[in-house]
Amino acid sequence: MDAKLMALLSLGVGVPAVGHWLLFSAFLEKLRQRGMIRKNYRGEDVVTGGGVAVFCHAAAAQAAMLLVCLIAAEEPAMLRVGVLFLAGSASMAFWGWLDDCSSDKAVKGFRGHLGALWKERRMTGGMWKAWGGGSTALLVSLALYGETLPALAAAGLLALSPNVLNMFDLRPARALKVFALLAAVAVGGGAFAAGAAPCWVWMVPVAAAAALVFRHDAAGRLMLGDTGANYLGFAAGFGLATNLPLAVQIAILLVFAGLHLLAEFVSFSRVIQSVGWLNRLDQWGRPAETK
Repeated sequence: MDAKLMALLSLGVGVPAVGHWLLFSAFLEKLRQRGMIRKNYRGEDVVTGGGVAVFCHAAAAQAAMLLVCLIAAEEPAMLRVGVLFLAGSASMAFWGWLDDCSSDKAVKGFRGHLGALWKERRMTGGMWKAWGGGSTALLVSLALYGETLPALAAAGLLALSPNVLNMFDLRPARALKVFALLAAVAVGGGAFAAGAAPCWVWMVPVAAAAALVFRHDAAGRLMLGDTGANYLGFAAGFGLATNLPLAVQIAILLVFAGLHLLAEFVSFSRVIQSVGWLNRLDQWGRPAETK
């Protein structure tokens, strides 16, 4: 492993760790002061919008990594991927934050948001998030790929991945575990791709920042909110779109589409609770009182 890659990895892990140590308590206090409190599945008041901390710590690391790449005259392809990752994820976090701050929480599900638009002629917070997220996904995918099919596959992954995490973000740390699975697939695919630029390194700060909030989320002291689901979902989708072969991307995209369809008719929480190994995985890391 060369010195440049080691420097990038060190920044990717070190900056989120230092940021978490210095600023995480301040982030929580600011969220409380803004009234970012929501009822969890047990009816308890919990601070939400914790994804803001994940984004800020990871984005700071990525900015430092980009600076190193510029100084080291890194190849343009890797720089472009890093810039698109940072810009796209910032946009996704913004749209998620708007939804977190919205007071319109009565409407649930894609059909509910679409129904509000069709019947009441109003845009819910969820619809604004979908519009902004879809636009971001399309623009980033077009900047990544010049060919139609790869761009469409990337756009689909970038648009659907955030909502996949949002669908699973109904119990402590569940969304983080789904993100970890998708990130492992993306980083694994990129790390073992022969001759490819190590674009997977842009995922490292996100994974580090997410890992640092795991115990807070798992203990039920913090919810990632739409900010976190949007940001981590985009990061996972971006990793999949830039590190995996096109055929694998399309296969994963079909799985995501199937999950969205099932979510309109099936409770994933009930399915998870009814399957022994899924239930054990879901409860892993959670104190007994949050189970």
